[in-house]
Amino acid sequence: MGELRLYAIGIDEVRGMFGARPDEAQRLREIAARALEPEPVAPSGGLLSRLGPIFRRPPGAPVISPTQPQPADLEALLAGDYIPPERVGATWRLLEILVAGSAWGSTKMELTARSLDDLDFALARGGVSSAVGLRHLLNSSTSVSLVPVQGLMVGYHPYPKALGMASAYRSAMPEIKDPAHQELVSGLVTWLDGFVHWAEVAQQLGRPTPDLVGFWVS
Repeated sequence: MGELRLYAIGIDEVRGMFGARPDEAQRLREIAARALEPEPVAPSGGLLSRLGPIFRRPPGAPVISPTQPQPADLEALLAGDYIPPERVGATWRLLEILVAGSAWGSTKMELTARSLDDLDFALARGGVSSAVGLRHLLNSSTSVSLVPVQGLMVGYHPYPKALGMASAYRSAMPEIKDPAHQELVSGLVTWLDGFVHWAEVAQQLGRPTPDLVGFWVS
């Protein structure tokens, strides 16, 4: 089952995670530590009590998974260093963790390639332009310093287009007949409506206006 995960965050903030400023790098390290190294639980004698943090390699493990983040992956990302091909998958995973920990809001939908196209088609029948469709979002490059990996698409729409999506999707809802599509679109519109508030708070705090960033695992 595929999953589309959407985040409200300024695209320049995402791009700035590569070669981050020292103060920003420290903040991002703290996000990664909270996400990847949870507080240990009290020993219970069961199997779970013997499992360590995700950054810790299990004793005797023959290989490190190409998608298992390591401390060196985080430091390479924050320094803007070269990412070896075998560590790109893990670095994408780290990037999404940092995005999720920095975003104003997030939402997710279970969507396979077929169901994503079906949803876009339903929106198009309701009058939504392909320019604000979900496929177009994923095909709009974020221009981050990572090569693509199989099974993952990452794209973004700027803030004005996120607002345009909310307006277009809301207008299309009366023409969407499938109940599952109605539910998905209704939830997405409700979430997209949050961008106006997030933009106001971002301005007050001196952060960039949030854009719409999507990670789709097919």
